[in-house]
Amino acid sequence: MNYQGVRSKFETPIKTAYAGLSPAVPVFFDNFGDVTSDADSELVYVNIQFGITTQAGLTAQFDQIQGVITVRAFAEKDKGPARSQTLIDTAFTSLQTINNTGQPTSGIYVRTGEITGPTFEDDRPFFISTIETNFQATVISWIIV
Repeated sequence: MNYQGVRSKFETPIKTAYAGLSPAVPVFFDNFGDVTSDADSELVYVNIQFGITTQAGLTAQFDQIQGVITVRAFAEKDKGPARSQTLIDTAFTSLQTINNTGQPTSGIYVRTGEITGPTFEDDRPFFISTIETNFQATVISWIIV
């Protein structure tokens, strides 16, 4: 399994996109603990869950990994919807961009499904926008016989 390689296919474009906003927005990925409890400004939290993780083929051995990615954008509450929309649209665009890459002959190939959301919550000090999609990643390593 190449979980870190699959994670990087999502984490790198998302982190790059949010770093390019003005002002840049910090992005936190899984295993950061409770990042929202002491946050005093906007942030993005990304959660990646893995499901089915292997399949064998006739001519190649590869890992066929399925899962779900959830992106939550935390914008300051009582500031209007524009910034929240910018934050969640950045995630949406990043996930759509992943589908525009071609399939390599080796390495990791990722595709996302339909994106659901955004949904909104405002019961915390933040206005939270959430999108979610399933994904399928193939870790390809050709066997030469």
